[in-house]
Amino acid sequence: MGWSSANSIFNPVAKALIDTGATDDVKRKVLGDLIGGLQDGDWDTEDESLEDFLHDPAIVQAFADKNVHLTDKRCCRAALKDDPRAALMAMRHEDVSEDEMTAAVDAFALHLAEQLAADAGLREAEGERKLAIYGRELADLITPKAQR
Repeated sequence: MGWSSANSIFNPVAKALIDTGATDDVKRKVLGDLIGGLQDGDWDTEDESLEDFLHDPAIVQAFADKNVHLTDKRCCRAALKDDPRAALMAMRHEDVSEDEMTAAVDAFALHLAEQLAADAGLREAEGERKLAIYGRELADLITPKAQR
């Protein structure tokens, strides 16, 4: 039988850490240990507490450290918002290899760079030289000219 009342232990502790201005490292360590202990007691509604604290990346990461995720992966997007590669890998289905994901992202980057370069050519033809320069520079940042 699961233990749903563990939310009444976890949530006040997490809120107190937020309210007292605890650092992200402190929140992640303290709550990670608490999550692990509550899981050992058969906590089966940890996803509900995760949902309540999606706004705090350190708390989301503490749950991720203990392999607790929401089925729609909103937690992964919140925790990985500053690391697009990691976010994409977290959304990867087990039937898709990392190499396939990398190839798809690389192909999209190339496509985006080609679109920017083509747009830059149109802008220049229309007399919008500054926009054309910016477009080419963006295209070169995404995918160097030698790779296109």
